[in-house]
Amino acid sequence: MSLAIDALLLERVDGVRLLGPLDLRLDPGERLGLVGESGSGKSLLVQALFGVLPPGVRLAGGKFTAFGVPMDQPGRDRDLIRGARMAWMPQDPRQALNPLLSLGQHLTLLPGVHRGESPSAALERLGPLLERLELPTGGPFLGRFPHQISGGQRQRICLAMALACDPELLVLDEPTTALDPLAEAAFLDLVLELQRQRGLGFLWITHDLALASRACERLLVLYGGEAMEAGPAARLLSAPRHPYTARLLTAARRQPSSESGFLPAPQDRPAGCPFRPRCPDPAGTCGAWGSWRGNPHDGLRCERPLEAAPPA
Repeated sequence: MSLAIDALLLERVDGVRLLGPLDLRLDPGERLGLVGESGSGKSLLVQALFGVLPPGVRLAGGKFTAFGVPMDQPGRDRDLIRGARMAWMPQDPRQALNPLLSLGQHLTLLPGVHRGESPSAALERLGPLLERLELPTGGPFLGRFPHQISGGQRQRICLAMALACDPELLVLDEPTTALDPLAEAAFLDLVLELQRQRGLGFLWITHDLALASRACERLLVLYGGEAMEAGPAARLLSAPRHPYTARLLTAARRQPSSESGFLPAPQDRPAGCPFRPRCPDPAGTCGAWGSWRGNPHDGLRCERPLEAAPPA
C-alpha cells in the first residue's frame, strides 16, 4: 500500500472542523484524482501528508502511513519518505522555488539529502530527465535563477525536482492552474508518459473534471471537507450518484443549473451533509447523515442518491 489514510481529521485551533474524518487508500502505481471546488480541503490534505500544515490548523485525529511508515508524527523514518519515495509538486512554482538558489542548486538539493550524491553526480544522473522535460542541461542554464526563466520552465523544474529521487508516489497539487489549454495538454501527456515509464502512482489534486477524466483511473470527490463520492473515473463521470458530483459535471459542461450558492465558511457549515443547503432535492435525514454506502473505492455518502446520471 503506497498511502493509507484512516479517519484523518483536521481542525482549526478553535475546534472548527476543516477536513474529515477521511479514509483513503492508494495502491502502488495507481492514479487517484481528488476533486472538488476551492475550500473542499484538497490542499490541506496534501499539507498534512507532508507535515506542513499552515499556522492555526492542527491534526485532531486519525493516522496516515506511506509505504507502511507513519507520517503523522515527526521522525527520521518519516523524513526518509518525504521527498524520496513520496514527492510533492506544488501548485505555484513561483512560491515553491527559492529566488536565492540557482536552478542547479534546486535540482541537487534532494539528491544530496536522500541519496548522498554530489551536485555533479546528481546533475549527471538527472540529465536524461531534464532532456525529456525539454530543459537545457548545460551550466549556463542551470546557473540561472528562477526569475530568469519562463513560467513553463519553472513548472518543469518543479516536476524535475519532484522526480529527482525516483519517487514511487507523486502528489500533484493543481499543477496546471496557470497554464493555457495547449500547455496543460502537453504537461498532462508528459506526466502520463513518465507515470507509465516509471510505474509512478500519483494523487492528483484538481477542480477540473475534464483533466481528471484523462489523468486518473479513480476519483474521490470532496465538498466542505467531507468525502461525497468515490469510484472509477469512467463510472463516476458518466453516472454520478451524489448530487454534488452531478453538479460538478453540469458546471464542467457549462450547462444551466437551478442550483445556486457557494460553499460556506467552515464555522457556518450545517450539521450533516455540507451540500444540503445547495442540494436540489434534500431528504429530511440529511441533517443527521448516514454512514458511507459501498466500499471505500466505489461508494458515496448521501441520504438521497441519484439513481441515474443526469442527461448529457
